[in-house]
Amino acid sequence: MNAIAPAPSSVASHVASRFAPDIIAAGTGAQPQYLVTGGDQLFAARWQQDACWLPFHGAAHHVLVLHENGSTAVRKYERGKLVASRSRLGSVSFIPCDGTEWEIGGRCGVVHLYIGQALIARVAAEEGLGPAAEIDPFFAIRDPWLQGFFQMLVSEVELYGSVPASPDSLLLSQSQHLLAHHLVRRHCAPGRGAPPRAEGARRQPVLTPRQLRRVTEHIDAHLATPLGLADLAALVHLSQDHFIRSFKAASGMAPYQYLLRRRLEGAAELLRTSDLPVEAVAKRMGFGSAAYFSTRFRAFLGVAPGAYRRMR
Repeated sequence: MNAIAPAPSSVASHVASRFAPDIIAAGTGAQPQYLVTGGDQLFAARWQQDACWLPFHGAAHHVLVLHENGSTAVRKYERGKLVASRSRLGSVSFIPCDGTEWEIGGRCGVVHLYIGQALIARVAAEEGLGPAAEIDPFFAIRDPWLQGFFQMLVSEVELYGSVPASPDSLLLSQSQHLLAHHLVRRHCAPGRGAPPRAEGARRQPVLTPRQLRRVTEHIDAHLATPLGLADLAALVHLSQDHFIRSFKAASGMAPYQYLLRRRLEGAAELLRTSDLPVEAVAKRMGFGSAAYFSTRFRAFLGVAPGAYRRMR
């Protein structure tokens, strides 16, 4: 997983020429304020874009856009035909990887999530949809779940600031999977596969005590190691989606939240029982930066790590 940092002078250095931010940078003349990569198919970026004309064709990723601030004069065209003419602050749009053009009428701020079709296809299969299932493109909608998702991810990412560290790999992989399932369940195009099953009919599996112990012991033994959702799910032979729901049903927490809690509990013990510097405690417990560790520790116990140590 690459670092979060101010974007380099050329986005093209990250992936191939069809990487969606390359197309956006070429069309808008802007560079992202930062670019985050990781979590299999999920990429994120924050942009400030001036008025421009943006053809979006041949991208390797779909784009999910949160319109944060600035001008709402945004027009969407399909095959040269105007199909939408005004965005809204706080709204979310889904842009498929090919076939649209955009006229941005004035400076605006957006956050992008880039989602590969392979991930959508995999999740659609898990949901029992046909192989041709696709997300129905939407423009400037209000979706409270998606807005909350953006808020969560942006707050996590920006806790790191310009420190050369990335959000936790388990957080990103868990987040991208939950996002893809929400899009497939709520925004799958009608007639392109069997309809999603009703939420009420969805069985909520629970890990057995033995399975839960196997996963939690693995997490406890690898607190300082990047952990992937796929690796944890493989321990109990479940799909990633089933694992998230099964683990939460058994433990009361999603996998990343459990990992974060165990890291913070381990850090508290080290602060009580050792003289390791705070930075060394953060590193030993798998935190990417001392600043991020301090923020999380204060939220967990209501006191900064140094002050907690002085209380022992």
